[in-house]
Amino acid sequence: MTAAPARLLLPIMVAVVALLAPGAVAEGTPGKGRTASTAGVSLQLPAGWQARISKTPACDPERLIVASSTATHLGPNGRLPSPPAGSVLVVLLEDRYRQDRPVGDLRRPHHFSVSWNDLAQIKPSCGLPASPAYMHHVKTHGRYLGFIVYPGSAVAATTREATVTLMDSLHVNP
Repeated sequence: MTAAPARLLLPIMVAVVALLAPGAVAEGTPGKGRTASTAGVSLQLPAGWQARISKTPACDPERLIVASSTATHLGPNGRLPSPPAGSVLVVLLEDRYRQDRPVGDLRRPHHFSVSWNDLAQIKPSCGLPASPAYMHHVKTHGRYLGFIVYPGSAVAATTREATVTLMDSLHVNP
């Protein structure tokens, strides 16, 4: 191989490694069409939101994507911090093992909603925050997916709307 083709391959290899690396997010033009995707699922990010691929393959449910209305930094061992006041942290999970799958009405709603005043304490396992949250599971394309929504205190109506827009954007490849 000559030096010129090798120089051309290096940027391509770096881009592929960056997309496969933990925390990588595929993005479009900032503020327009930004997408976080992994393992056949994707979310369209509202303007100003950030996301990262944050897999926890040793856990079930497995964490796939973490999106936030503000910057979020993973702590030791991939632990997610509780969201600060005014912000929302959304975790997309997949239940893989039959014994752990959610039950009940798992149909995907036409539009998601969040019961902002009816939050529950979710066991902070596999790096999840130790703060009250709202959880919603769906079964789609043979997969059991769930959103956990962690709101900080005093979340503005626009951030609440953006949260639901993010959830509604869930796309699953067949």
